[in-house]
Amino acid sequence: MAIHLDSGAQALPQDDEETTAEVVPINAKPAVVQTEDAGKLARAVSLVGARLGSLSVNIADTSGTVTEVASDIDREAKAFHELTGSLQQIASTSADAATVAREAVHSAAAVRDGLTDTAASIENALSMAIQDINDMAKSSSDVFGEFETVVGQLKEVYGFSESIQGIATETQMLAINAGIMAAHAGDAGRGFAVVAESVRQLAGQTEQVSRDIISRLRNLSASVEILQKQNRSNADKASAAVERSETIDADLRKFHVFGENVASMTSEISGISEPVESANAICGNVLEKVTELDHMAQGNAAKLADTRAKFDHLVAFSEDMILLVEESGIETADTPVIRACIAEAERTARLFEEAVESGRVTMSQLFDEHYRPVEGTNPQQVLTDFTKFTDAVMPPIQEAFLDVDPRVVFCAAVDRNGYLPTHNHKYSQEQTDDPVWNAANCRNRRIFDDRTGLAAGRNTKRFLLQTYRRDMGGGQYQLMKDLSSPIFVKGRHWGGLRVGFATE
Repeated sequence: MAIHLDSGAQALPQDDEETTAEVVPINAKPAVVQTEDAGKLARAVSLVGARLGSLSVNIADTSGTVTEVASDIDREAKAFHELTGSLQQIASTSADAATVAREAVHSAAAVRDGLTDTAASIENALSMAIQDINDMAKSSSDVFGEFETVVGQLKEVYGFSESIQGIATETQMLAINAGIMAAHAGDAGRGFAVVAESVRQLAGQTEQVSRDIISRLRNLSASVEILQKQNRSNADKASAAVERSETIDADLRKFHVFGENVASMTSEISGISEPVESANAICGNVLEKVTELDHMAQGNAAKLADTRAKFDHLVAFSEDMILLVEESGIETADTPVIRACIAEAERTARLFEEAVESGRVTMSQLFDEHYRPVEGTNPQQVLTDFTKFTDAVMPPIQEAFLDVDPRVVFCAAVDRNGYLPTHNHKYSQEQTDDPVWNAANCRNRRIFDDRTGLAAGRNTKRFLLQTYRRDMGGGQYQLMKDLSSPIFVKGRHWGGLRVGFATE
């Protein structure tokens, strides 16, 4: 994926593409003035320049520190804000949990109370049913005993009836014999014959009644036997019901145990609800304090950002003052490096124009801003259509510049977006698996779009002298001066030649 940077998106000094470099002779000599005041003025300006240089370095160092602290505090403020948001979610969840716990306690209490009432009602109903069953079983047993007594009495009555029938039969036989004897006696036995006839009739009636009694007794015995069998079946069922009632009673005891467990569970839920409520209250207090701290952190971050902006203005002011001193014609310790940088930037511009004229590179290639990432690099390296071209033409200029002054640390051309395609050999090592080492030793093919890097690439004045902290990776910084001079190719601003040198 290519990275495209819009060179017009940064609020930094820019000129139209056709703008030419401003010609300000840095080595212009003031007219010789033979007065003592002119000498004092020159010495004063030189001293002011030196002091400004020192002040600029200190301001840059402080500004870098403030920027670093501001960035850290801004990250911390954002993290704190995220923490506040997380605490708000936790507080909301805690409040929901407390509500659920309260509802669970109420529900469990309602279930417990309902279960207690239901258990009492069931227990009462079952107790009454068991009592009824026991009463029924006892009644059935009593009835069964009465039936046994009735059957015995019926058997006795049946025996009496059979005896009566036997007596009636014998009486009838006696009456028949008496009639025969009365017939033999003639008139003398006529009265006896009448009695014998009456006895015979009585014996017949008695026999008939006895037979009716026996018949009814048989029918009654059959009915009693049926009732006795039915009663025996009822007694068996009553016994079975009593046994089942014992099982129901055992189940009811289990139901009681279940009710006790529910009551215990309700108590435990209540015990859980209390710490949840307490945690919810504590969470609310913590959230209130953290929210207050969050507002303070956001306010401090905003204030520090404002302070950083003021330091940036102060840095810019000090740089302008240094520029005025250098352009005044007064020689300073940095003047030789500035002259060399301007000269080599102009030389680089001529090399670029000659390459375009010879067809070695086209203007579209030279001004290509589609930065293609190099896979697997950390920090990220990128390529453009002019990277190979600068690799071929820039090393002689950049390596030679390292000998201009002992303080010079690096020299490299950068485009308007801070892209540094070709660096000094010592900063163009092959990357390793260590990103910290890479940050210090593999600085070619990288985009340095920080304030200093972009200002160096987009400066159109004859030179720009900045002070900054060079990021070497791993939290290591090198306090340096950054000097740049613009590179124009056929009237178009390509970028600048950037030189970094030590402050002392």
